[in-house]
Amino acid sequence: MTKEKFLWGSATAAYQCEGAWDINGKGINIWDEFCHSDKNKTGITGDVSCDFYHHFKEDIKMMAEGGQNTYRFSISWSRIVPKEDRIVNEAGLKFYDEVLNELEKYNIVPNVTLVHYDLPDYIGHKGGWCYEGISDEFAYYASVVFKHFKNRIPLYVTINEPTHNAFCNYMVGNYPPNEFNMQHLCECAYNMMVCNAKAIREFRKCNLTSQIGIVHASCLAEARFDTPEYKEAVKYGNMFNNDWVLDPAIKGFYEKELIEKVRKSGIDLSFMKQEDLAVMKENTIDFLGQNAYSRLLVKPYEKGETCATVNNAGNNDGTERAAKEGKTVKGWFESDTDPNIPLNPWGREIYPKCIYNTLLNRKEKYGDIPIYITENGHGAYDIADDQGYVEDDDRINFINNFLAYILKAKEEGVNVKGYYVWSTMDLYSWINGYKKRYGLVRVDYEDGNLKRIPKKSYYWYKKFIEEHKDV
Repeated sequence: MTKEKFLWGSATAAYQCEGAWDINGKGINIWDEFCHSDKNKTGITGDVSCDFYHHFKEDIKMMAEGGQNTYRFSISWSRIVPKEDRIVNEAGLKFYDEVLNELEKYNIVPNVTLVHYDLPDYIGHKGGWCYEGISDEFAYYASVVFKHFKNRIPLYVTINEPTHNAFCNYMVGNYPPNEFNMQHLCECAYNMMVCNAKAIREFRKCNLTSQIGIVHASCLAEARFDTPEYKEAVKYGNMFNNDWVLDPAIKGFYEKELIEKVRKSGIDLSFMKQEDLAVMKENTIDFLGQNAYSRLLVKPYEKGETCATVNNAGNNDGTERAAKEGKTVKGWFESDTDPNIPLNPWGREIYPKCIYNTLLNRKEKYGDIPIYITENGHGAYDIADDQGYVEDDDRINFINNFLAYILKAKEEGVNVKGYYVWSTMDLYSWINGYKKRYGLVRVDYEDGNLKRIPKKSYYWYKKFIEEHKDV
């Protein structure tokens, strides 16, 4: 029996890299609207970004030359079904066909996400993730994608990071629709999981040999102390950040304790329907995409209203450190701080062991489910030399330390099947704009041709892949 090859790659997302925001039949999405509105205080948009739409052949060739054998990207829903009339935009399908052609040319495995934050405007106008009809609209869009691309895409992902998406939409309010509304957060969270299940139902109808999964943002909740109070905080931290995605996605149902905790927190759960729960039960994922940036360190709830701070620096130029990233959920838990763990400039802990602890927990709780590390990376204010070259040793150290723990978990029996650096090249980092860079490849935004210059980390990663291709 031939050993299945480990997938080594990198990742991007449609709105963050494609550009070409209004050409070839593409519809408007909620990020186009937000970026062009008064709500966008920076004036920075993803209208062009690194223009992957016109540079994809160059970018994919660079992936191949860097030893990468897989690429995770997302499809823009509004490029495929641009309007509420459900008429399919053939030019949108053609673009992604061309991307797949290029990937096949270099034997690079595509791992493709259906929605990565960028809902179409006609969904946003009806309430976005809180729109009662979103799951049927999403199922239709998903079916178009499955029927067209079929097994050309061996790994499909329904939704990217439901937790982070929901929190930014309705708890922090820094992503559209820019609200603080915990009732809406719960409706959004529920609808995301109905969307996931209905998309999987459409996928199963196609009888493909491909697999389908979901990409999850949060790592395991942890605490500094092993007391009953701290253990309870960990339990509630996992309920709030992990269980409402992983339980229905993998097991097909929500635990009763979670439902009761939400209800006792004052949330009206009348939006939950038995027919939705039945679809969830019958349509679970084949694999889990686990993103890995930082741990979730919690302590018992003491006081204060529900609030959250995410990794967005105030002045976006590196001269001001952001507040410590974290959240307070009234009656559930609070984020804790460990003075011994360093923070990045965006207030996020640098704690590589969190992915090892998370992977072992996933296996313990959910068995031998295949897991791909679908994002792992280090945002930095990169400084280039006169030739545009970046010596990003901090990024190399960050990734190397995480990889050591990922491979350790794999050696200990966790079914880890692939790894993706975020990100393939520098791109639009949501409301952080372009100063916060994650790429293995630098994009010179001042250059008229958006010149690509591989960073030190690109060459380091190439060597790492060569040395670990048989893991």
